[in-house]
Amino acid sequence: MASYTEVEYMRILNQTFYDQVKTADQKAGYLCTFLTILFAYSKDRGQILIFLTTPPEWSIPWMLSLVFVLAACFAIVCTALVIVPRTKPGGSTLYWGSWSEPASLMQKLSSGIPDEFIISEYLTNISNLAYICQVKYKYVGLAFRGAAIAVLCYLSIVLLIH
Repeated sequence: MASYTEVEYMRILNQTFYDQVKTADQKAGYLCTFLTILFAYSKDRGQILIFLTTPPEWSIPWMLSLVFVLAACFAIVCTALVIVPRTKPGGSTLYWGSWSEPASLMQKLSSGIPDEFIISEYLTNISNLAYICQVKYKYVGLAFRGAAIAVLCYLSIVLLIH
């Protein structure tokens, strides 16, 4: 039989990972908004995308313009990969995405839940959420790096042109 402390600890772990999944999605949303504003509302947008308006001249601003677009596109793709829902095979009843047979779940609940079942479900869910967090934060980190490179290129182009 599981003690109250053990079950409470697993509940806290479960909630912590759930919060981290939400935080990763929020960070991706903020980054996507920032990149959209940078592209759509920049008064220098015509001068930043030099490589689109002039033939390859291999000047520093032209190359920075190309790197800017590549880095921004990389950041946007990574942001999309964060937001895409992620699942891991072997879900638990605590995760809505694995409720393929609600009738069998209801049968288990109505017949009484053994402690082993509760512990098993918490451990499975914690493992799945930990995996999802690792994947999401990998892409969040890559997206922020791409955005940082894009911003540095943007600022460099603006300083070189003006």
